[in-house]
Amino acid sequence: MAASSALQPWAFDVSSLMVLIGEDEERTYRLSRRSLSQCLVAVPVVGLQNYVRSYDLLLEPTSFTYFSPYGVKSAPLRNAQLSNAIKNGRLLEDQRYTVFSIPPNSESKEGRGKTNKKWELVLHLWAATTWALFGGLLVGTVLIPGMTWISIATCTVYTGWSIVLRLTEYFNVRPAPVPRNVVTNPDLPEAVFIMGRNNSALVLEGNRKDVKDWTSRGLVYSDQPLGIPSWMWQAFTRLGSLLVLLFIFSAIPNGSTVDQVGFILLNSLAQANVLVGQWLNGEYSLSKLQKVEDTRLQTRTHIYANLIRRFKDAEQRFSWIDVSGLLPKTSAWEKWSVEVVCEENKDPKTLYKEIVRSIDGSSTEETDPDATVIKGDQRIHSPAPVSKSRARIRGKIFNGPVSLQEETS
Repeated sequence: MAASSALQPWAFDVSSLMVLIGEDEERTYRLSRRSLSQCLVAVPVVGLQNYVRSYDLLLEPTSFTYFSPYGVKSAPLRNAQLSNAIKNGRLLEDQRYTVFSIPPNSESKEGRGKTNKKWELVLHLWAATTWALFGGLLVGTVLIPGMTWISIATCTVYTGWSIVLRLTEYFNVRPAPVPRNVVTNPDLPEAVFIMGRNNSALVLEGNRKDVKDWTSRGLVYSDQPLGIPSWMWQAFTRLGSLLVLLFIFSAIPNGSTVDQVGFILLNSLAQANVLVGQWLNGEYSLSKLQKVEDTRLQTRTHIYANLIRRFKDAEQRFSWIDVSGLLPKTSAWEKWSVEVVCEENKDPKTLYKEIVRSIDGSSTEETDPDATVIKGDQRIHSPAPVSKSRARIRGKIFNGPVSLQEETS
């Protein structure tokens, strides 16, 4: 005869707590290159099974794609730290246009500003807070009646091994090296922009070497850290993580209810650390940059105008607008892309309406910039990247003749 529900002890599905946040959040946090302070926080990692798997994840690019008006090319963003900063800073939310500049020596101690040092202090304070909370939890495991050795063992082993994992990756996983002498004209101006889902864009400016460091350097595992082959380090962390997982899953179910509650509290702190850590990491990364502009723009036409006006010199030299596919291939947009540079003080949307009216010969309704059909307009079927009319008009706008595209590799 089964015991009544009133006499049955409480049971917790502790294993589900370890993956509550999700593996993707923990992986994003790992790839965002945690600082030393973030590695030393007294909380376990979330989703320890993440660390049992292969390190092929280092080769995966982020979900963002950038375009370079000076290099006239697009590429996936490989800097997971910048990707994390974009997401947590909501830099590509609708109607937002942001411009950042990379200051000289942004990654060096000499190049750190007051804002950067402020966020370093915040990181240290958060690490100290986690140690205070962890110490309080350990004191509770000793003083609270009903707690056994299981709670002490699992909390210390899980947290201690997590610190080992984070430190191992901190010293062994680095951005791919890009020596200065392999970058062509490293001191020339460079810029990239990332388009959001709607009317938003992010611009990053600097010299060619700095922009390359911030966009195209993916993470790699060092070949021989401390003279030990990388495969041995990876085998050590993966096997150790598996053993810790087996210990937790075998010990916690045999502990008391109070033991399981203590483990749940520790995991709750770990969940909070992932969310807080991602936000702090993003703010710390952005503090290395100088914010040049941060405005709200109502339409995508205004986004287009800001980009074209900002990189008008690159358009005159490299014709990046057609290559990027930024604008629809219509005669109205072609004329607008030229005149929007001439009349910088005129509202881009108003200018576009006037151009459409002049083409139609009569008033027409406002056209959505993303629409594929424009009344009275004609499609441009020429496969050439730049039409003769645009080149002729652009030659009148910019000083000097249109130069041939220079090598930008």
